[in-house]
Amino acid sequence: MTSRKKASTVKLEDVAKRAKVSIATASIVINTPESKRVSEPTRKRVLEAVEALNYRPASYAQQMRGKNPAILGLIIPDLMNQFYPEVTCGFSDTANQLGYNVILLNSRNEVAQEEFFTDTLISMRVAGVAICGANSENQEESQREKALVKRLISQGISVVRLDRYDDDPICPYVGIDNYQASFCMTEQLILEGGHKKIALFVPYQRVYIQEERCRGYRDAMEKYGLLPSIFETDQIHFTDINEKMKALFLGNQRFTALFNAASDIGAIECIKQAASLGLRVPQDLSIAGFDDIYLANIVNPSLTTICQPKYDIGKTAMQMLARMISNEDLEEKNILLPFHYIKRNSTIAME
Repeated sequence: MTSRKKASTVKLEDVAKRAKVSIATASIVINTPESKRVSEPTRKRVLEAVEALNYRPASYAQQMRGKNPAILGLIIPDLMNQFYPEVTCGFSDTANQLGYNVILLNSRNEVAQEEFFTDTLISMRVAGVAICGANSENQEESQREKALVKRLISQGISVVRLDRYDDDPICPYVGIDNYQASFCMTEQLILEGGHKKIALFVPYQRVYIQEERCRGYRDAMEKYGLLPSIFETDQIHFTDINEKMKALFLGNQRFTALFNAASDIGAIECIKQAASLGLRVPQDLSIAGFDDIYLANIVNPSLTTICQPKYDIGKTAMQMLARMISNEDLEEKNILLPFHYIKRNSTIAME
């Protein structure tokens, strides 16, 4: 008679391998037994593998602790920003494949709203939470946000941060190397475009990833002996973009390029304001953005930008969260996915 493995040593992939199904199919059978997406013969093979291997999924332990194993929370800061729907699709599509249901919560970039959502998710006894933080206005708000992450963890809820993260390892995260991405864009404007006077626009509320983008821009400018020029602007309502551009691009300084490191939305707003000031893009002023949202390719002129793998950020965060919920070891606790520089019509080489 074959001896069973100890439950603590058996992983979901062991069950999938024995049943000759994908990990996603095994997860659906185990986590959502009421699902009709799996045929009865397949379901039977998975359950036989569970029994033979003495597998005890995280959902079993969660039920013993009174948790709902099939519900996850996803907190994002701004549904109106086209960056986040793509991240959400990557997360929710993968969650669906793995047999989880997702509650989507829009914090509107407010830490207080995140705190309210935290209370709600804890009361719902969710299995895990993925959070993309707000644009904290000060250090106090930043600490409040970290406190709510720690509170979720203290309740036995697995937590992953995505896109917006910092260097405080309170939980795993998924994003890109924002320093290198900003350095890359600035270097391309210098070497490919021949620009020497490049202005950087960033938000007043600079979270860690925005600080990294500032650092990347600054280091690239200094590498080529150029003077960094960083300007804080309203990147939510864009109330001061017109005045800032008027001062910078119609005055004596006459910058030839603008890199809006906050987002593509901010860069597109700058293209609009340039037109109102009589500036031609890119003939009079090259403009670049960050994210590569859908609008970046259809705005006129199309936007030069840094492409973030938005769908994959959501997908990877969900895969990581699923492993954490199943008490599996993470090969990497912090994952930086590749970015790409995309040259379009909003930037031009200096003559």
